[in-house]
Amino acid sequence: MTINTDSFRIERDPMGEVLIPKEKLWGPQTQRAINNFKISNYKFHPEVIKALLIIKKAAAIVNNELNLLNSDKANAIVNAVDEILNNFEKYQDNFILDIFQTGSGTSTNMNVNEVISNLASTLVGKELGSKFIHPNDDVNKGQSSNDVIPTSIRIAVYKMLINLISDINYLINSIKQKEEEFKDIVKIGRTHLMDATPITFSQEFSGYRRQLELAIDRIKGVFNRLAELPIGGTAVGTGINTHVDFAYKVVNKINEFMAKYIPFEIYPKFRETSNHFEAQASIDTFIEVMDILKILALALIKITNDIRFMGSGPVGGFGELILPELQPGSSIMPGKVNPVVPEATGMACSYIVGLSYSLTFANQYSNFELSTTFPLISFSLTESISILSNLLKLIKEKLIDGLKINLEKVNSIVNYNPSIVTPLAKIVGYDKAYEIVKEALKNKLSIKEYVVLNNILSQDEAEKILNPLNLTKPGY
Repeated sequence: MTINTDSFRIERDPMGEVLIPKEKLWGPQTQRAINNFKISNYKFHPEVIKALLIIKKAAAIVNNELNLLNSDKANAIVNAVDEILNNFEKYQDNFILDIFQTGSGTSTNMNVNEVISNLASTLVGKELGSKFIHPNDDVNKGQSSNDVIPTSIRIAVYKMLINLISDINYLINSIKQKEEEFKDIVKIGRTHLMDATPITFSQEFSGYRRQLELAIDRIKGVFNRLAELPIGGTAVGTGINTHVDFAYKVVNKINEFMAKYIPFEIYPKFRETSNHFEAQASIDTFIEVMDILKILALALIKITNDIRFMGSGPVGGFGELILPELQPGSSIMPGKVNPVVPEATGMACSYIVGLSYSLTFANQYSNFELSTTFPLISFSLTESISILSNLLKLIKEKLIDGLKINLEKVNSIVNYNPSIVTPLAKIVGYDKAYEIVKEALKNKLSIKEYVVLNNILSQDEAEKILNPLNLTKPGY
């Protein structure tokens, strides 16, 4: 294939010359990765790229403070980073590397280094590719991909989890409103998918709310571990080629820059890891976060699947809830409407469970001083958080908010629930109560009708003892 060289510039690295599109800010190592890793359409999440940019800015400032980088170069790096962060959409197409690349994320680290290098060089009047601000010697000073990439993932995931908590609360508030709206409306309880003692809709929905509250508790519990940053460990955790004060100074700068996004008066500040060897060689904390996301995904499956069942019908199903009608459900059956939000939730959350397993499996590639799965970790975590955030809003706005109770159906079956006999067992004994249930069902009578008809209870006694609402209260 003939290449129009007018559209490209030539840059060089220790491996030789590379053709790079003229308008792009990346350099030879990025281009080599583009050429090598044509595997998927998955990219690093923008929040991870932004975290990398913040690390580079912090490192430049600290290296200047430590007299390791002159002020002109440090200022150029800082200005370049600020320009990208302030106009991220303009520069986003410079960060296009496939997530499936070298396991340390070196290609993406160098991608960011080269983009900053070229932009910083042009900001001080030099040509693209001049390396006046060198991607390795200046932008990457005191760093290694092995500490920078896991640091960027921790920062990005931390920030995204805080936003996820807000999205969970958004759904919790909607469920609380339904708890109040559905208060004292009794339905059939179900265990083993079979009729059980009565429960109110409010009680059932309170269980869903508590699942979400516990999800928030789990997220908050991992922040302290997630806040430990590996920066300063460089290649293998020993800190070779960096200043002894570099790590804690960079972390302080990161806290300063991230304070606009993270309320550190509520959540723990980032700090240098207590053990760089653990932070670079293991992915335990990332797996813990992924498991928390998996549990939330499973909770959303449980909640929406229950609602899907309760809304099934309208003739042949449970028919207790009326779900919002969002779109036609069939290309052949006119009038059919499907529970599309629960179904979409089930598929999306199943995908998240799969991503969780991918990290569990990837743990075997945490060998010796480095885990070589950081890009996959980055993708799995950020992809899961993004999907969950979108799902939480969708479930709230397109499902929970519009739910209504089919009172006619609920009231028509609640008194015919055979498990309503349960309190009667305290009076007549388990065996007699069992017989009452069988005879009532055989004669197509409610329990209340049967016991009155057969003089087991008076009408007043039956109304009091077998009142479905009373049966939903503890101690009855």
